[in-house]
Amino acid sequence: MSNDHDHDHDHDHDHDHGDDEFAEELDEFLAEFQDLLGTDPEAAMELVESVDESFASHPLIRIAHAHAVWVTKGAAAARAELETLVAAEPDFSDAHYALADVYGELKEDALRVTHFLRVLELDEKDDVESEFDASTFEPLIIKSAEAALAALPSPYLERLKDVPVLLEARPAKVLVKDGFDPRALAHFEGPTLDAPSGGTMPTRIVLFTANMPAEFEDEEELASEVELTLLQEIGSYYSLSDEELDRLGLE
Repeated sequence: MSNDHDHDHDHDHDHDHGDDEFAEELDEFLAEFQDLLGTDPEAAMELVESVDESFASHPLIRIAHAHAVWVTKGAAAARAELETLVAAEPDFSDAHYALADVYGELKEDALRVTHFLRVLELDEKDDVESEFDASTFEPLIIKSAEAALAALPSPYLERLKDVPVLLEARPAKVLVKDGFDPRALAHFEGPTLDAPSGGTMPTRIVLFTANMPAEFEDEEELASEVELTLLQEIGSYYSLSDEELDRLGLE
């Protein structure tokens, strides 16, 4: 699978598959599958192909199967499977997200953006329909971000002390049109070390308050993820060495 995305987003999908017991079994199966995929892809493929009929038709199982195909046979093989799923489930945002990831691996940038935009549209629609209020998570996110930035070692603390940390629900459409991940957790904006101007300071840091809770519902996990996300973004922004990453606690 592509490394463009650090997180798997399993958004809820209302798909007429019954009760809480089924949902719990599905979650347990997908967790087992994900663990296997990282350590033994062939075993993960065997597992996902062994499910009974009640599981096999579920879109999340079909995505899992496509991921196993991707890892074992390549992105081109997974492409057809995910295109079929998107055609059957055009309003299922996770399918569009997985397909966009495949297109990214295949350097099909225009198609990748098309499906990223669809993900953004569907996720925003789901927020409205489910009456999800991202603002309820803002105090925790702000507190966690401030603590993470305050704990930075020098010189990063000095570099970033005057950089505003802003909150937005999700990435703007114009940003996604440029190929930005609609489910990203954060974004550093401004000149980078490689910029012609030689700038070394971002103009702002944006945390996406709807994307974070979609990934981490537990408050403790969410707080930890805010800190980790900021440190990862700082490491990426400044192209830090392994030694420098270790200083930030990322190694």
